[in-house]
Amino acid sequence: MSNQTDFRLPGHRLNQVAERKLEDSFQAAYSRQWNARNLEAPWYDPWVQIFSDLVAGHASLSAAPQAYLWYDLGSQGHEPHAAPAPPHLMSTEDGELDELQDDVGNITLDSIASLSVPSHRNRCRIPDISILRKVSFTRPQSAKLPQLARRVTYVGYVLLAELKASGPRCDSIRTSLVNAIRPMSLARTQVTKQAAHLFKIYTRQQSILLVAITGFWWSYRVYHRDQVDGMVAVDEVEEEEETNYEVPDPTLLDQNGIHSGLMEVHSDLDEASTRAFEEEMYGFSLDSIKDLLAKGEHNFHTVLPEDQMKLCERAWSKYLLYGTAPSNQVFSLILNRLHSIVHVHHDESMG
Repeated sequence: MSNQTDFRLPGHRLNQVAERKLEDSFQAAYSRQWNARNLEAPWYDPWVQIFSDLVAGHASLSAAPQAYLWYDLGSQGHEPHAAPAPPHLMSTEDGELDELQDDVGNITLDSIASLSVPSHRNRCRIPDISILRKVSFTRPQSAKLPQLARRVTYVGYVLLAELKASGPRCDSIRTSLVNAIRPMSLARTQVTKQAAHLFKIYTRQQSILLVAITGFWWSYRVYHRDQVDGMVAVDEVEEEEETNYEVPDPTLLDQNGIHSGLMEVHSDLDEASTRAFEEEMYGFSLDSIKDLLAKGEHNFHTVLPEDQMKLCERAWSKYLLYGTAPSNQVFSLILNRLHSIVHVHHDESMG
């Protein structure tokens, strides 16, 4: 069994074109020349590619930016979503074929709840990036339009991601990590509220994979329905305004584990071996953040032993830096979860 530290997207093989495209997208988003105001939008380019590559091998999965999650349980016709019966159990009598083919939906102005720009508090209802699962089948009769040859009977969410800009830019791992704390905290909060919102719509869904992103850094968690209890309703809170993230409040450092220290490297290793060990476990040398070290636990996601390769459940993972061995390994585990949703857990309990 491989520990998947050399995992690359798409699939398990190195794709040089995709890697070059992704590298250029990351550099453009991080560049002061091409993203002078450090806006969030340029970061969609690399991260949408990452999630698109992740689902490239599954026809029923797709990565969608700004997926629609608005709902109104009090409005007529807005019922919690449920997976339909399997296609082979659905009637194909001539009298029902018109209904199967005419599923364009209400496209009149009356179907639009509001023509105004969404309010600030509604932003958290639109995840930055989602991975969707679509269930479809071929229509019994050929449609006049070839684009209508299939009918989608269910759309579920298997992953929600909230994306923030990188924070003040720098060429130091240490400074980059500190700058990531505040936007990461905000991303985690917002995507968790989005998940609570989603569970209201998809009443049978029991868990969903959440990803919080800021620049090159990311973290994840498997979030369960029973964790929603006690959470403030999305409609009842105002989200924090997005700003250019400055150096965070010192209390945030403690809350995120930065001052709780890192795992001590074995003292019997020489300097070269120590550096190699750190590069393998963290993706970078701890010399760059030595002034943040203290006793206690580390704040970086390390490479998982082969006998402990599983996704983090019910709590946020430690920080992952894209392109490092721990990040590669976790993406392989996420791909395994997506594979199981498509081929095993297709009862909508996971999306």
